[in-house]
Amino acid sequence: MLNYIAAENLKQKNTFAKKLIWLAPIITILLNVFAPIWYQQNSYNWWYILLHTGLVTLLCTLVMQRDSGKLKYRAIFPLPINLEKVWYGKIFLCSIYMIVSNVLFMVLNLVGGYMIYLIYDIPMKVSILQAITGTLCIIIASLWNIPFCLWFIKKIGIFGTLIFNVALSFVLGALLSNMDIWLLCPYSWVPRLMVCTLNILPNGEPALNSELYVPIILIFVILIIAILLFVLLTKMTAHAFSRQEVR
Repeated sequence: MLNYIAAENLKQKNTFAKKLIWLAPIITILLNVFAPIWYQQNSYNWWYILLHTGLVTLLCTLVMQRDSGKLKYRAIFPLPINLEKVWYGKIFLCSIYMIVSNVLFMVLNLVGGYMIYLIYDIPMKVSILQAITGTLCIIIASLWNIPFCLWFIKKIGIFGTLIFNVALSFVLGALLSNMDIWLLCPYSWVPRLMVCTLNILPNGEPALNSELYVPIILIFVILIIAILLFVLLTKMTAHAFSRQEVR
């Protein structure tokens, strides 16, 4: 399996995908430097509501483009390789890229918050422990979106998937996370979990004694469901990909 991941990573050498890993967090950080009081909260809110979904979708798009361009997978389908493992390699590579980008964002957010404290004497709004737990929740609760995006890119194309996925994340993530049915929508998991981990409401405001708080046990339940959904979508899409034929 490691060979398949390494092969997919090699395809991304000198491509925009690897630049996007660090470019997306930096852009998010820079968008909020002129609001030092709410810098950390605003940065995280922009990140998980909009820019993170865009990052995941673009990463999946760029990874898929290497094989789905003019060749239409003709370079890999005839080879004596396991097509399911090829698909797994794409999913795991996107997952690794997404994790690295989230960790980088977390570090930049904490460093930025500390710099603001030194310059403006404004206390950090997000602690190291909050940043770690919040980032873990973002990563785990977003993993399902990778096989979902990869498969939709293959079915409806790049532009359609980008608009569809980002729009659903922005609309459903912000809207349904305030409702009792938020458990039923994977897009609302991250915004709702941030209320508990980062004390940030879906609209970006501080969560002070909010009714949207989620019990710790329910946080673990959601994360387990997110992992199971990721595994299910990974296996289903890998099986479907392995049955494709060159056209």
